[in-house]
Amino acid sequence: MKTFTKLLKISTLIVGILNPSFIMAAEEEKEKKEKTENIRDGAYLDIGISQVYQSDPFKFDNGNDNGLQAAVNGRYQKYGFFVELRLGASEQESSRLSYGYNFLNTEHWSYDFRIATNHSVLEHTLPKSNFVSTRDSQLAKGLRILGDYDNTHLRFIIAESSGAKGLYAGGWLSQNYQYNNLNFYGSAGIEYRNEDVINHFYGINEVEGLPYYRGESGFEYTGQVGFGYPITTDWVFEGFARIILLPSGVTNSPLVDGNTITEAAVSVKYVF
Repeated sequence: MKTFTKLLKISTLIVGILNPSFIMAAEEEKEKKEKTENIRDGAYLDIGISQVYQSDPFKFDNGNDNGLQAAVNGRYQKYGFFVELRLGASEQESSRLSYGYNFLNTEHWSYDFRIATNHSVLEHTLPKSNFVSTRDSQLAKGLRILGDYDNTHLRFIIAESSGAKGLYAGGWLSQNYQYNNLNFYGSAGIEYRNEDVINHFYGINEVEGLPYYRGESGFEYTGQVGFGYPITTDWVFEGFARIILLPSGVTNSPLVDGNTITEAAVSVKYVF
């Protein structure tokens, strides 16, 4: 067997010497493969159920996010192109569906061109007229940058909303701690929305039966703690709690009564 392997290597070398194009073709094929492959290519999916609590500072909001909810979180990437689905994610980010292209990766940083929503849909049943005012989420195209340094994770997003023609930017810092099989983390984030985005969701027109309102741009601050514990190889128990401090452009709106949102959830997920 060793003799055969040695003869095979010698014959390959002879072919390469007699025909240099053989080696060149192999090198070109290797380079081509390296160019098409992406280190973040792959798939992830978990599904589960969560018990959720969320305070609601929106006076006329029809939505109710409390109680049992399904949670589906997944990501698929091939040749750098990706799609992400986030329903019931513990991370503080309002996008539910996003897609784009991962165009650059370094040792600690990853760069994506991404199209996603920058705010959840809001529906308000306005008083007196009972008119339902729907504030649709806006598709935002922009840049996402992810950083990983051992247990420290960073995330930055800057995007332009296509519908409201507004500017959105956000940054988050997360730190993980491990104790046996239990993973703890704490994170802090800041998000900016300019006046076009603020008024798309929280502005009031004269025909809507409430005082006319236009708010200013502002920053939203988030603090969060959470944990994750693997029950088995495939099942995971998670929980988190966070508080969100809303900007004055939101809290001064006739649609809003309060300046904070508190959220908490525990969930059981199956990881494929």
